[in-house]
Amino acid sequence: MGNYYRYDAHCHIFTLKYAIKEVKSLLHDILHGTYPWDDPNAKKLGSFKRSFSDLKELLRQLYELIHAAGGTEEENLEFLQKEAGTAFTPDELHIIPLMMDIFYMFAYPLNKDEEILSVKRLKATPVDEKEFQDNWNEILDDLSDYIQPQKKSLKATRNPNETKKVERTLKIIEEERAVKNIIESKNRKLKLTSTQDFYQTEGYCYHLDNLMDLVKKRKGELYPFIAIDPRRPGIIDTLLSGSFFNGDGLFYGVKLYPRMGFHPQSKPMDKVYKYCNDNQIPITFHCGKGGFPPSAEWKYSEFGNPINFEPVVKKYPNLKIDFAHLGSSDPSHEWAKTIVRLVNENENVYSDLSCYTSTDELMPVKKLWDDNPKLKTRLMFGTDFDVMYFTDKVNMQLYYNNFKTIFTPDELKILMHDNPVNFMGIND
Repeated sequence: MGNYYRYDAHCHIFTLKYAIKEVKSLLHDILHGTYPWDDPNAKKLGSFKRSFSDLKELLRQLYELIHAAGGTEEENLEFLQKEAGTAFTPDELHIIPLMMDIFYMFAYPLNKDEEILSVKRLKATPVDEKEFQDNWNEILDDLSDYIQPQKKSLKATRNPNETKKVERTLKIIEEERAVKNIIESKNRKLKLTSTQDFYQTEGYCYHLDNLMDLVKKRKGELYPFIAIDPRRPGIIDTLLSGSFFNGDGLFYGVKLYPRMGFHPQSKPMDKVYKYCNDNQIPITFHCGKGGFPPSAEWKYSEFGNPINFEPVVKKYPNLKIDFAHLGSSDPSHEWAKTIVRLVNENENVYSDLSCYTSTDELMPVKKLWDDNPKLKTRLMFGTDFDVMYFTDKVNMQLYYNNFKTIFTPDELKILMHDNPVNFMGIND
């Protein structure tokens, strides 16, 4: 078949440092009285203590998902390329890294047909640095206490590589102890050629800037998608300004994660769809019953049901949408069947197979592939790295081998090259 670039159409290369920085910003806004809770107009300062357990649990969950990605985005890129090179020598791997916006997962939900709620009545209170530091120390101490036993256990098994990863994580925790930088960071500037004002939290901007730097440094090797949550003030206006898609360091698509608490048919999202439709910008949205936060029973899990996107597909037929994960974590395959129907009925509906960690999970997909010729032109390979990789279910070589077991070399070329290239609208 000859050599060609392979594409990982769904991966994440954000780091634990990003996650810790973002939770620190979240704590700041809780103390500041400006976090938009379930009812942002009724929330009173002083009731924030209940959220400390939520923040501690959030950091633990994030650690479990991405603890081994304690390095840089570039190190994650190189790891993916190295593993793919071993499985598919000598083809080169290019990736589509998807940002994630976790900041509003505790905020008010944005339901179908609803506008963004006004937060004008939220009264900001000056943040006392000592109080902020003490509370943040309590949260980080909880994470350290959670990790320390793993360090001792790994030393007992004489696993130096894993021990180093845990030690690196503990070092990152200490590097993020100080809170003064959050208080003083309100006037920071992003590394974009131009931008409208949007609410810039520390972790979100840290990851965004690092991606922009990496796009410039490793030209042509990665095609990042910007995470959009309509509850982030100013983010949609920034999207509409084109700032995310202009200049040397740019994004190539939009990542939506309705599971964080916004319905795909909430009113502000229509501007996003129209802009992406008019400017040939693809959208990937999380469409698995599982995900982050864990559990199919998460309160906003149903927001990711592909049926919620059907009116969008009909209204904007030129809009390319990747229904990510092909409705995974669903034994009934109800969501997968909906996606296949949408593929068959429309011209720009795609899906990807990220986070399919066993041949048992892939076999029903192969039947859908065999029974639906159009799906063969719309389905893409993805790893969901690094979220998938560190679930103790699979390592990267086994993940690749599972796909090589189920799909032929010609089919893998379609999954890993032809369909991602068409979805992205790129020439390689």
